[in-house]
Amino acid sequence: MSYWDLILRKLLYLSTLTLIFIVPWEDSISTANIGSLARLIGFAVAGLWLATIIAEGKFRKPHLFHALVLLFFLWNILSMFWSADTNGTLQRIKTYGQLFLLMLIYWDVFREAEKLRAGIQAYILGAYVLVASTVYNFLLGKTAVAYEGRYSATGVNAVDAALILMIGLPMATHLFFAARTDALGVLQKVTNLLFIPLSLFTIILTGSRTSLIAIIPFGIFILGTRQIKVNQKFFIFTILLIASMVFLPLIPQSVIGRLETIGTSISAADLGGRVNLWREGIAVLAAHPLLGIGGGAIDKTIGSAVHNTFISVATETGFVGFILFLFILGLVVYKAVKLPGGTSELWLAVFMVWAIGVLSLSWEFRKITWIMMSFVIIASSLERKADTAVKTAEYSEKSRRPIESGESLTRPKAI
Repeated sequence: MSYWDLILRKLLYLSTLTLIFIVPWEDSISTANIGSLARLIGFAVAGLWLATIIAEGKFRKPHLFHALVLLFFLWNILSMFWSADTNGTLQRIKTYGQLFLLMLIYWDVFREAEKLRAGIQAYILGAYVLVASTVYNFLLGKTAVAYEGRYSATGVNAVDAALILMIGLPMATHLFFAARTDALGVLQKVTNLLFIPLSLFTIILTGSRTSLIAIIPFGIFILGTRQIKVNQKFFIFTILLIASMVFLPLIPQSVIGRLETIGTSISAADLGGRVNLWREGIAVLAAHPLLGIGGGAIDKTIGSAVHNTFISVATETGFVGFILFLFILGLVVYKAVKLPGGTSELWLAVFMVWAIGVLSLSWEFRKITWIMMSFVIIASSLERKADTAVKTAEYSEKSRRPIESGESLTRPKAI
């Protein structure tokens, strides 16, 4: 690899991290005629990636995951022929095209475990921007929705903000315990440890009732993960206890009152009006079960988003598209389960937080959905690469001398 190839590859890596950093708060800043800042940076990243591919003259072979995603996206393109809203479908096709390109870039860039960890860390740092913006609005008394009395980051939907932060909780915990003990590692430990109580406080400020349920997998991760020793778990819960004593008195009564309605909202089968939207979506699916009504067409058909990713995908792409989507999710879960110990528990916790959270959100076209799944596939690929390296080394060692009893070669961590 030439000097200029190395420069291009380094610039691509840094720009990809920048993009991941921006994604959690991309709705906060928009540029005229282009859209969100993340989209603008995404164009730059895509340009760098294409330049790098051309300069190196090679392209990393995609994973089965990318093939399934491509089929799902192609089905959305085909839905243009029967779409109930061709403009909505065209916009969805553009979005999916950009997402697929980004997934190929992530796959090409994060070829080493430390780079994937850097990508996860970039997400946490970006989530910090949401925390800062939400707390700032809280201090100024600027509610996200005046009549609801809850808070969010500027330009970001409160429920979206809560789920973005919840997805970061298992990641931050994992990074805290995985960080090294040198000066940079200590900084990372402090950064990720502080994220946990600060993001929980911010999640409560959003008044998201779904967050009370979606946060359960994070608690299970803390209690059940083998990565964290008992004394370390005790340390985390001590930090959370202290944080609750500091932050809970600051929670506005309007937010507490909203969170207290979760029981009545569920018993009344209302969930903020979402149940009626789900019924309308299911009715549309019943009328178009096989093909659906076309990607991105549900908003115009019922006058609103369905606020449920699974119903949204099924309604817009029919059973064909929904089965493809389930195959994608199934592959991601399978790869997460096959990962070792703490890494498997991390990604299963992240996936479950996402799966619960999107029951009240239409996130099938959001970058974070596909970043999360891409990270699982990349982590799985790195684990397989590490296994292959160790087996090759062991075979080479055995060919030179017998391995003594109890001796083994150390396999590098996937992330």
